[in-house]
Amino acid sequence: MRPRLLLAFAPNLVLALLAFLLPPDGTERGPEVMSVIGNLHILALHIPAAVLLLVPLFEFWERHEDAAGVTVRRLSLISAVGTFGASFCGVMHARFNGFAGDGVDSHLWAGVAASFFAAGAWVVLEQPRRLRMIAQGAAIAVMSLAAHIGGELVHDEGFPFRPNKTVREANVVTKAPPAAPDDYRDVVQPILENYCVGCHGAKKVKGKLRMDSLEAMLKGGEEGPALVHGDLKKSTMFVRITLDKDDDEFMPPAEEAQLNAAQIEAIRLWIERKPIPAAVAKEARVGARK
Repeated sequence: MRPRLLLAFAPNLVLALLAFLLPPDGTERGPEVMSVIGNLHILALHIPAAVLLLVPLFEFWERHEDAAGVTVRRLSLISAVGTFGASFCGVMHARFNGFAGDGVDSHLWAGVAASFFAAGAWVVLEQPRRLRMIAQGAAIAVMSLAAHIGGELVHDEGFPFRPNKTVREANVVTKAPPAAPDDYRDVVQPILENYCVGCHGAKKVKGKLRMDSLEAMLKGGEEGPALVHGDLKKSTMFVRITLDKDDDEFMPPAEEAQLNAAQIEAIRLWIERKPIPAAVAKEARVGARK
């Protein structure tokens, strides 16, 4: 048992140490190879999660009381190694590709914990069947927690149990609009929440920039303030959204939903402290519904 414990948990202790020593701080950095390894996290995480779910199914199927069958052993080893690999890539992804935020930290440590639990499920394969099933269930639970937190980072809070925005809005009683419209609250803020805050909010912070409040935008990030009232050239948020789409600095990224002309115009007028016409505001709000 002792060599098995060492083989299972020594790499995971190194993984936890790396997560502690290389915290995600919102800075994009090199070397390039570490950034690329981090990108592999998105590819690596699905296989071990799926295999981990298969292990208890084969336990039920094979019904070995004293020792797990060969299929369970193989699947358990694959899930343990795969979870470690996905978690290692996740640590690199958070550190070298510019992520930060409470949600990123929670996802990172939940992934490290999932790797420990998957290794533990492999270690106890020689134990009685009930203990094996408990270990496998615990590993699945921790993996599910890590996946849930990661899903919220990518797909918004409440994923996967939250319906799409169109359905949610259909069930909300429409309130009378305020007598005095607030261009930031009514027009600009919904645009930012839909297109920017996902990567620049409390849960995930890229480039040390948050865009979930006026104070955060005025403070800015690595590239300077996102918002400088009255100055479009110094407001990095406007500079980025008006670059050529082939430019590496263009925002939102090409693979994400893009701002329409009315939304860009609304942001321009708001930065210049000019009123946003009702027609522009209407088209900008419609375009913000994703």
